[in-house]
Amino acid sequence: MRGVDSLTQGLWAVTAIAQILLLCLLIARRHVSGYPAFTAYIFMTLAQSGLLFVAIKGWGYSSLVSWRIGWATQCLVLGARAFAVAELCRHVLGRFRGVWVLARWVLVTSGVLVLFYALAAANHKLQLVLNTADLGLELAIAAVIVMLLLFARYYGVPAAPPVRWLAVGLCVYSCVSVLNDAILECWLRRYVSLWNVVGMAAFLACLLLWSWAFHKALPQSAAKPRLLDRGVYLNTVPEVNWRLHALDQQLMRFWRLEAPRT
Repeated sequence: MRGVDSLTQGLWAVTAIAQILLLCLLIARRHVSGYPAFTAYIFMTLAQSGLLFVAIKGWGYSSLVSWRIGWATQCLVLGARAFAVAELCRHVLGRFRGVWVLARWVLVTSGVLVLFYALAAANHKLQLVLNTADLGLELAIAAVIVMLLLFARYYGVPAAPPVRWLAVGLCVYSCVSVLNDAILECWLRRYVSLWNVVGMAAFLACLLLWSWAFHKALPQSAAKPRLLDRGVYLNTVPEVNWRLHALDQQLMRFWRLEAPRT
């Protein structure tokens, strides 16, 4: 391909193979119904690779057409990853309705704030808007996942093995993308080829991690916690579990949600 070195082409091919294998694994192991947003995200990354391959093959790496296709598909892929993160949060917090509503508001608010920041910081320059928005959203995704993991660890919220490794992979890739975009903004021309290699290598590592996680364990819903009355909690259940139940009840009252019928 014109303008693409052999190392990038090799990584591109290996990553595409890994994406196809992961999609086949998700379908064969029947994970699609449990992780539809994540499956859609992997499919969209594969479609993005295909479109970019066609664009670069036809118009060259540095052409305006390739640049437009690259950023247009990147916006779609980033949105798909945001939905995958929301799905991850739902797997961990969905059993606690009040906490889950709060988490959804945090996700939506962080995305909107990042978008407004990108528009303000770029000073009407399209390339800076896209790069700043990409950096900000990746940072927001990483922050949300870290908070989710800390929350789950503090309150002892159980999660299936694929959920944990999915969280780790998404967080690591977003952190690498943040560093990559931050460096790219400072040394755009000199760093662009290395930026592609680092990004693809990080994504390939995450694909291998996710493939291992979904191959080792079938999707399982974490055991639904037994939320007893206050007296039983105070006497027989560890205090940390009661705090989580109390927090969920307070948020449910705040959002005016009805308790699930049993």
